[in-house]
Amino acid sequence: MEHKSSGNHSRRTGRILLGGVFVLVVLVGAVYYTVFHINRFTLEIHLKGEQEQRLECGDAYEEPGAELWLYGSLFWQEGILLEQPEIQVEGTVSEKNLGLQEICYRAELYSLKAENCRRIHVLDTKPPVLILKDMEEEYVPGEPFREPGYEAMDAHDGDLTDRVVRTEKTGQIVYAVTDLSGNPTVVKRPVPGFDPQPPVITLEGGEDYRIRVGTCYEEPGYTASDNLDGDLTESVLVEGVADWLTPGTYPITYTVSDSGGNETVLTRNVTVEAAQRPDTEYPKGKTIYLTFDDGPGIHTRQLLDVLDAYGAKATFFVVDSGYDNMMKEIVRRGHSIGIHSVSHKYEEIYSSPEAFFADLYGMQEIIYQNTGVRTTLMRFPGGGSNTISRRYSPGIMTTLTQAVQDAGFQYFDWNVLSGDAGETTKTEDVIDFVIDGVQQHRVSVVLQHDIHYFSVAAVEKILRWGKQNGYQFLPLRENSPGFHQDVLN
Repeated sequence: MEHKSSGNHSRRTGRILLGGVFVLVVLVGAVYYTVFHINRFTLEIHLKGEQEQRLECGDAYEEPGAELWLYGSLFWQEGILLEQPEIQVEGTVSEKNLGLQEICYRAELYSLKAENCRRIHVLDTKPPVLILKDMEEEYVPGEPFREPGYEAMDAHDGDLTDRVVRTEKTGQIVYAVTDLSGNPTVVKRPVPGFDPQPPVITLEGGEDYRIRVGTCYEEPGYTASDNLDGDLTESVLVEGVADWLTPGTYPITYTVSDSGGNETVLTRNVTVEAAQRPDTEYPKGKTIYLTFDDGPGIHTRQLLDVLDAYGAKATFFVVDSGYDNMMKEIVRRGHSIGIHSVSHKYEEIYSSPEAFFADLYGMQEIIYQNTGVRTTLMRFPGGGSNTISRRYSPGIMTTLTQAVQDAGFQYFDWNVLSGDAGETTKTEDVIDFVIDGVQQHRVSVVLQHDIHYFSVAAVEKILRWGKQNGYQFLPLRENSPGFHQDVLN
């Protein structure tokens, strides 16, 4: 009986072991399947150093090498650096052959393959080396010059001595050579002696130079050189001023002397041109030009919708308010857009003519970038008759009102006030101001501000009244009447 019980126990133990082995085999198989079937492997070659390399002709190429990495989609996603198999390198680099050369790297692991190539651009950017042999004895003025000799060598082209161009000038010999890649070398051998040649002044932009009124004159540049003294640009004396606000021709003189006392004087005539002003054309019939300053703003879209509803057009003199999309919308809906100011800060824009024109051109560019329209319509902050500018620059408006027109801009004041600039904050008052004002003129330019809701809210009644009484609502154009006010500064 004891022997039988022991046999049963052994069989149970065997079955348990077999079951454990089976489970283990299943688990190992699952792991194997997951790792080698579900987990997809890729093999990659990572280049050390840059994939695109530049190599100067004549310099030795140093191979940076590469690394082989194995990646899995589930495991080893960040990759494993492999030491085996070895990466096969194909190709060589010749530092003498200009152009594109390639080194390719290949590796194979089971059924996985990887390839990567490095591109080496062999360039010739170094100029030739030009060596002058020493003179055996000092040159005696009046005697023929005996050439001691010279040689030119290039890393790519080799001996270029026979390509050297030798030019004899008073006081020096100039040697010049250019390799086949276009790299030049110039060397000068000074030969003390008589120097009858004066320096040469070269004016960038030419001797006749033209600018438009309102464009600050900036020196286009100049150089001065002498056959013996070399570069004398820093010794040039420049005299003369071009008044960029007043049409006319202004001479600028350039004077330089060499060490031998030879003097050269050259004159540049700067012509400051005024733009041709368009002839003013008054519209036929009773006309109202609605104009809105200081926007666009949060009320501008509502204003545009009201104008559309009545088939009316207006003019917007804008600032850099941040509502760039509204500038585009103004133009898209067929209204005129004009320049008011970038900042509308009187103390800045009226501090000098230079400051004003910088602001003017700055706002013109902002409008252009947002609308594609390079407008020349403008309105002075405070109007052409403002006196606040006197605090910062007495007499500046007398200068600017002429200068902006000579620069090709058309500025507009107004002959009807809406009262929204400080006189009132009530919509009904704005309506009354405008209707009373336009009845006194056949053609009216109305000043409003689309940053004020109470003023924008008045527009519909103004339009309705105007349409009922035979008025047309037009946008300002370059040849529209400007209604310039008296200049008081």
